[in-house]
Amino acid sequence: MAEAFDQDIRVVVRTLMVAKAVCELLSARLFALVEPEWRRLAEVFGAEGDGRPRVPPAALVTSRADPYVIRDIPVVHVHGTGSLKAYAIFPDQGPCSFREELPARVGAFFERHVWPYRDLIRPGAERTAWRAKSGYQIRTETERRQLRDYGCARLGLDPNRPTIAVFGHTPGEDTDLFQSTVDFASSDPSANWLFLDPVGYPHSRVRCVTGALSTNLLWSMADVGVTFSDSDLPAFGIPVVQAGWSVGSSCGGTHVARDPSDIRLWLDEAIAKHEKGESILEPEQRDRARLWLWLRRCGADVPTQLLPHWEYGVDYARALAVNLWHVERDGDPLYSAVARMWTRREPMLTRFDFHDPAGPFIRNTFDRFPRFGDVVRPDEDPMSSFHEPEESSFTRSTP
Repeated sequence: MAEAFDQDIRVVVRTLMVAKAVCELLSARLFALVEPEWRRLAEVFGAEGDGRPRVPPAALVTSRADPYVIRDIPVVHVHGTGSLKAYAIFPDQGPCSFREELPARVGAFFERHVWPYRDLIRPGAERTAWRAKSGYQIRTETERRQLRDYGCARLGLDPNRPTIAVFGHTPGEDTDLFQSTVDFASSDPSANWLFLDPVGYPHSRVRCVTGALSTNLLWSMADVGVTFSDSDLPAFGIPVVQAGWSVGSSCGGTHVARDPSDIRLWLDEAIAKHEKGESILEPEQRDRARLWLWLRRCGADVPTQLLPHWEYGVDYARALAVNLWHVERDGDPLYSAVARMWTRREPMLTRFDFHDPAGPFIRNTFDRFPRFGDVVRPDEDPMSSFHEPEESSFTRSTP
């Protein structure tokens, strides 16, 4: 059964496509719960006309990571962005809810198949990070410091104090942790605070900067981030206190705060270390963050000719029509990726066969390309390895 109550055609199409692949794997019929305007589209994908199964479904493919989703059948959560991403939990994998169980399963996969091969994966991870930082144009620590001073002067903040950026949260889900962060900021006399969500101004060092700062300025000013979902910041040397749920929270790149006391503990430590010229982000954490960034954006992103890339945006429907008109389904990576995930009970779709003992997903894929820069050493600026090669055919994106 597919469930895609969304207004975005990209979400609906991806959910239906993965559900169709699961149905073919299980020799099952497809039922789709969608908005009325997508009913015809669901039928094109082979869904039954009435939309609701008359017997208990064999699996649920959904666009929502609902904490209360049923757990007595396999659940596949189709994720947005990239080419195609999906995460899965199976009934025999513990009694916890989908959102409680998934990060632990992903973390275990990371520890088994990614972290032990970090030296082989690192060139690919550097390349992925180079692409991910396209909105951040600062190349040296001097440029960052100059932009930081400018930002503090513009907002009326003391540049000698640590600046903590608090990113947006999901109302109704992370309210307690977000409020604890606001309370800590209101009582803290030693740091500057940038909130991307609207808050009051409990003291002169708090600023609400929703939509007011570019990526360059925000990343240059932030000494510590507080996030409520996955974040790329640790991969670029900015420590993160993660106060909300994320798929990669067990991969070791962030400091996870599970309750208000954890928030206060990590923020106290971050501020104290910053005053000594230190950081709560350890070198291994940065390495783990980059590897998780690679897994999320590359290793667990399946390229398929059946679906256009997420970034097609408003042109997605036209690109989908062209793809489906010309593509040959046999041998498409989507079907082999779904089969691997299903038969091995893996927590995610994967671009490569991570179980291949020869490791071609590492050696053959990465070693045939030149690297975009030397691996960052612990004593280097985290951004220093992301300068484009002189003869690169890649062009830099604008924010």
